[in-house]
Amino acid sequence: MIAGFIWMGFIPILKKISASGMLPPNLFWGLLGLGLLYRALFFGSTPIYEDDWNRYLWDGYMVSQGQNPFEYSPNQILTNPYNPEHAVLRAVSDDHDRFLHKINNPDLSTIYPPGAQAAFGLAALIKPLNLDALRIAYLIFEVLTLLLLVRTLPLYGKSRDWALLYAFCPLLIFSGFNAMHMDILLPPFFIAALLFIQRRPFIAGISLAGAAAIKLWPLLLAPALFRNWRQKPRIYISAALLIAGLSALAFFPMIEALGDQSGLKAYASSWKRSSFIFPYLEKLAGIVTDNPGSVARILVAALLAVFALFQGFKSGPNNIDDEPYHLLLIALALLFLSPTGFPWYAIWFIPFLPFMPLYGAALLCALVPLYYLRFALGEQGIYNVYQNQLIPLQFGLPLLVLATELINRAKTS
Repeated sequence: MIAGFIWMGFIPILKKISASGMLPPNLFWGLLGLGLLYRALFFGSTPIYEDDWNRYLWDGYMVSQGQNPFEYSPNQILTNPYNPEHAVLRAVSDDHDRFLHKINNPDLSTIYPPGAQAAFGLAALIKPLNLDALRIAYLIFEVLTLLLLVRTLPLYGKSRDWALLYAFCPLLIFSGFNAMHMDILLPPFFIAALLFIQRRPFIAGISLAGAAAIKLWPLLLAPALFRNWRQKPRIYISAALLIAGLSALAFFPMIEALGDQSGLKAYASSWKRSSFIFPYLEKLAGIVTDNPGSVARILVAALLAVFALFQGFKSGPNNIDDEPYHLLLIALALLFLSPTGFPWYAIWFIPFLPFMPLYGAALLCALVPLYYLRFALGEQGIYNVYQNQLIPLQFGLPLLVLATELINRAKTS
């Protein structure tokens, strides 16, 4: 968190630098390299308080062996005495310190879509069931993101120097290279979509579908991303069909394997942790229904769909420089409304911050690590302190700052 508050100081510094020119090339590329070095420092480290990476590594091994990671849960593999392929997998698990026993929610099949599985498979090809191999895969994605940022920022009226805001984000570096969360795979697809949307909308659509193949939610960005193509209905409709078709194709293996052990089904229907607004919506729904969780989820989905469409269709001047602004707002709305408010979900909006450096969004990056206090507070039997005091602080204060910035922006635009 201290590093996060220091990192927020990059915003006024970069604004001052941008007003007077650009950093010398040698200094800029040296700093960008330093940002990559900070990521490399986590190679060999033990993830703190996180174990999702066990599932990533196992999924990657399954993919590298031509197995379908969506078909069976870890418990099914461990307890099925009749499947010879499962016997081989159990032997591999035993040879790697009983790896299958380390996977959380072992009664559920994997929740991670095919795009993420491809990255996990790449790590397995480097070295099976090895954490640093996954870090290598992540580092490849980060190098690509930074190069794309350098190329894309000037297209939206921003200096390439703003790529440093992404390069030095402490929350992103920690969440990706120590906590090992797979959300770090999304940024290059977002930036590629922004790079191509102005002149090559179909490539932008493929990039957005690529992001959706890693996590489904980026489909919410489509109306805002293509807002400036509304005047050309043939391209607009064709791009929509392209994105929908590619996304359906990517998710087909997951949908085909839906069942009682499906991780996707469980996440969509019951997952809830560290959420900010969702519990209040659930209490509100409880007034009129005996199933408030499901009603609240439907309400959140409806609110996000309406907000995404509003960002894509609202009237006013269609300034191309504002494109990342609309995408940033949708990603932030999703995080504030989501039934799960994990700190690594901030990676969803961090790629858009160099284009639109809002202090409220940066403050959210600095405060969401309060999440990790939940473990210590829970051990002392006072988890309610985290739930009732810290969650409103880590989300509420940035939301107030954001609201002030957005109101001021609306007044001046």
